Amino acid sequence: MPDGESPKGDRSTKGQPGITQAALFGLCPRCGAKGLWDGSANIADRCHACGLDLMRFEPKGRGLYLVVLPVTILLILAALKLDEAVQLPVWVLVPLWGLVVPLTVIGALRFAKTIVLRARLEKQGLL
Repeated sequence: MPDGESPKGDRSTKGQPGITQAALFGLCPRCGAKGLWDGSANIADRCHACGLDLMRFEPKGRGLYLVVLPVTILLILAALKLDEAVQLPVWVLVPLWGLVVPLTVIGALRFAKTIVLRARLEKQGLL
């Protein structure tokens, strides 16, 4: 192996954002530029900075039910437990859960999509 090259398994991840940063702030997994998210939980077509085709690797379909279903069950259990413990009036519960549920589901989808996207990019050797 010539000088300056590293073995395939020893890739440098310097400059690449972690999964949490990519999911929360919408950073490209390869270059770290903002713009990973096109919508609340939709991956953009491509990175505007490095030109990486993100749409080709976007996780879609029924596999995301494995994320949404457990999150939904946990939210229902949390709502029941909160109602049992505090018994808040309905006028407080509606805006509370109307805000908590979408934020939680979108956050879970962002993390799941970022993990799968990063794994697919690493498998293709693009990271």
